Amino acid sequence: MGCEERALRRPFLCVAAICMALMPAWASTLRAQTPHRDLYMYKGADRDQRVLQGAKKERQAVVYTSLNLKDSVPIAEAFEKKYGVKLQLWRSSSEKVLQRALTEARAGRHTVDAFELNGPEMEALYREGVLDEFHSPQFRNLPPQAFPKHRHYAADRFNFFTIAYNTNLVKPDEVPTSYEDLLHPRWVGRIGIEAGDTDWFGSIVKLMGEDKGLAFFRKLSQMKPQIRTGHTLMAELVASGEVPLAATIYNHSAERLRVNGAPVW
Repeated sequence: MGCEERALRRPFLCVAAICMALMPAWASTLRAQTPHRDLYMYKGADRDQRVLQGAKKERQAVVYTSLNLKDSVPIAEAFEKKYGVKLQLWRSSSEKVLQRALTEARAGRHTVDAFELNGPEMEALYREGVLDEFHSPQFRNLPPQAFPKHRHYAADRFNFFTIAYNTNLVKPDEVPTSYEDLLHPRWVGRIGIEAGDTDWFGSIVKLMGEDKGLAFFRKLSQMKPQIRTGHTLMAELVASGEVPLAATIYNHSAERLRVNGAPVW
């Protein structure tokens, strides 16, 4: 996707892993006692057939996800066409997915089959005992960095955080070339930040070093940024001009708008 070129256009791309847990168990205190563990960890040649046979008996798979509907719905349709199993999606922000998952688990409601959401929330599900370790033949196609040490989930996609701006509101000579440029007085009240991007925060602090990174965010807070919830919403606000520049936007959101003619870069 031309990362080096884009790094010049919208500097300091930060990568955040998005993780997926397949077929979680709800044994919150004694994971080893789940009756489905043998299936989770089964590595026989007929594994896919066994899983598909069970799925067809239930007729549907329920997935809670934070992936936007423009991407998740086509994936669901392709899944249904290939396997003949209905994929029921419940989509919301990662924070709301986490809240719903924990509420249902504690109430003993076991309707969801899989989660597909951000890494920090997936880790929270693991620490709350909601997930179980599992095996997939597709693991061989993933790099070692895709797995946490406990292996209760695996990364299935990556999001690139980047800066995007409205070309009608930001002059070419005003475009930031570093995150430090966002501290210029011209950006007071003109920067948008997604409310739940703790992974972006952590990536920037790690990139800059803890002392410098935390100092940067203290100064950034003095710029009176506009805090909004939802990356799709943030991209649309930049396109409409309500937010001149977004410091935390997914690159694919900006690209989709730009291809459709929006004044976003």
